[in-house]
Amino acid sequence: MTDSLKKPLWYVFLLMALGLGSEAWGFVFIKKGLLETASSAPFLSASHLLRVFLQIVQTPLVLLGTALEALHFGILMELLSFGEVSFIIPLTSVGYILTPVTALFLLHETIPPARWAGILLVCLGVAVILKKD
Repeated sequence: MTDSLKKPLWYVFLLMALGLGSEAWGFVFIKKGLLETASSAPFLSASHLLRVFLQIVQTPLVLLGTALEALHFGILMELLSFGEVSFIIPLTSVGYILTPVTALFLLHETIPPARWAGILLVCLGVAVILKKD
């Protein structure tokens, strides 16, 4: 255990892995579901809003993605219930790597080198924050 936690570190990492995995897959499933419901009308146009909303909430991938995001949020609440915010939240930066990798493989997105460099810089910054004094 560390000073920032009231639970063993393995428990924190297990929950973090489950939470970040559900976050990454949730985002990808929502995106895939939204691609299935693509509409030529503006998403928030008054005349199409209700129809588009009903179409989206009836899309299985959007519902699955939303459930995974809810799971992620529940796990984050559990982590915050016993860990310091200044310790737990920086750990979630691993999602900045996991989510694009998931999108790369499941959505076949192209991620330019400059974006990877930015992601790396964010993670290095978090590593500095988490380093003990």
